[in-house]
Amino acid sequence: MKFHFHRVNQDRGAVAVEFALIASLLVMLIFGIVEFGTAYSQYQVFQNAARQGARTGAVRGDKATILDAVDGAAAGYPISGPISITVNDSGATGDPPCDDASVGEDLKVSWNQQFTIDIPFLPNMSASANIHGVFRCE
Repeated sequence: MKFHFHRVNQDRGAVAVEFALIASLLVMLIFGIVEFGTAYSQYQVFQNAARQGARTGAVRGDKATILDAVDGAAAGYPISGPISITVNDSGATGDPPCDDASVGEDLKVSWNQQFTIDIPFLPNMSASANIHGVFRCE
């Protein structure tokens, strides 16, 4: 006499539930890596834009030329704050900010930039960073 046992596969539903839980965590992890990478890339672009603006001002560019250099270097990314141009941390009153009297002093181009990180299944996160570039007036 032969016995035939038919195994009832009751694990099929449990595997689907486990996969759904792990897949959602994996999706959040992947999107988190992408979003943080994008925010860091934008931060680097903004830092370069501030340096470009400071360099333009250091070689006696006027304020409009400095702002154009910042906008050009940050092309594709919106700047969220007003751009400040200072010489030795005081307001740059002249135009151009660097002149014969300010040779060797620091010209700083800066602003506060907002970053938003959007990861699925989590609330949006937002952060602010001070973007700045400094060059000495020539």
